[in-house]
Amino acid sequence: MGMIKILKTTLYFPLFGGRGAIYKKMKSIIILMASVWALFTFNRCEDPKIPKPRGYFRIPMPEKAYQTIEGPQYTVELLKSSKLEINPDDKNWSTIQYPQLKASIYLTYFKNKDLGTLAEDARQSAFKHSIKADDIIGMPFALPEHKVYGMIYSIEGNAASPAIFQITDSVDQFVHGALYFNCEPNADSLKPLIYFVRQDIQHFIETFRWSNPSK
Repeated sequence: MGMIKILKTTLYFPLFGGRGAIYKKMKSIIILMASVWALFTFNRCEDPKIPKPRGYFRIPMPEKAYQTIEGPQYTVELLKSSKLEINPDDKNWSTIQYPQLKASIYLTYFKNKDLGTLAEDARQSAFKHSIKADDIIGMPFALPEHKVYGMIYSIEGNAASPAIFQITDSVDQFVHGALYFNCEPNADSLKPLIYFVRQDIQHFIETFRWSNPSK
């Protein structure tokens, strides 16, 4: 029998130019991959791009200078920059205008009506905004020496009216007031204006005097 002759063969890689060329090629690939990985890692370490919140134009507030206004049923101090408009057809209806703030307080005067019903109507007019409101806070007040009693409702959120209030002498006179802005409700952009007018409502109540106090 003939013996099997084992041939020693050397592999040859013509495409890469031999074994040494393969090592060089692999080294280049490894360096390239490491560079890509380092670049990717560096980019991930950068601070994320966070969009800035929307800003709003600053609206200058009116000067807090007051004047005494005598209406048909009561006397009160109002800002000089505001004005009281009395309905010529019905003096029980009036409006405080804030031209600079594009805001209005609508006032209705009642005489010889059931005070309990009027107070409940005012409460319901405040809580009808609960669909849009984040919160509704009722704050009672009393100035017994001037027979001025009532409630202020502060309505938080994007409600149409951010403040509603009622004033009574607890006998037979009643005033209902509601604040509105001449724009789409936006609690964020209107926040400083709402705060300003709420403070003015408080001053309105503190200086409120009945023209003909009930005995």
